[in-house]
Amino acid sequence: MNVSRLTIQKMIAVTAMAMAIPMSAYAGHHEEGGKKQHSEMRHHHKHGGMGMLKQLDLTEAQQAQVKQIMDKQRTEMKAAMSDRRAHREEMKSIVEQDTFDAAKAERLIAQQQEQERATKLSMLRTQHEIYKVLTPEQREKAKVIRAEWKEKMKDRYNKRKAESASNAM
Repeated sequence: MNVSRLTIQKMIAVTAMAMAIPMSAYAGHHEEGGKKQHSEMRHHHKHGGMGMLKQLDLTEAQQAQVKQIMDKQRTEMKAAMSDRRAHREEMKSIVEQDTFDAAKAERLIAQQQEQERATKLSMLRTQHEIYKVLTPEQREKAKVIRAEWKEKMKDRYNKRKAESASNAM
């Protein structure tokens, strides 16, 4: 099969455009839907674990310690969000170039993975610092609450899976 260079270039351009559309929609969703995204994050944050702190009857001193830990985490996360936005723009620029720069793409992917690793590490460190603030009784209660939440999420998943299967028929 003899494929001309121009045909290959056209195929690459079409592929790049096809990739750019979902990427720009994804980036737009996060940038334009700031309030919705923030609301969803707060909802997940509250129901995903940290909301359990309200159920643990923290003392005022514990609440102050947790607030200090969370304020520090919030500052770090804001900086990380800014970095991710800039990173997303760089990735988008690769797609929009006339030629594909594989080395730059590899570098950006590695940076993205490192940012994700650093974010997860920071979140785990924050959770650990908060855990250290808790009394042994509060830690036990937190384990029970976490297990109940996990079971609730498992039930919700199974319910959605069953609904999806019945809708497919």
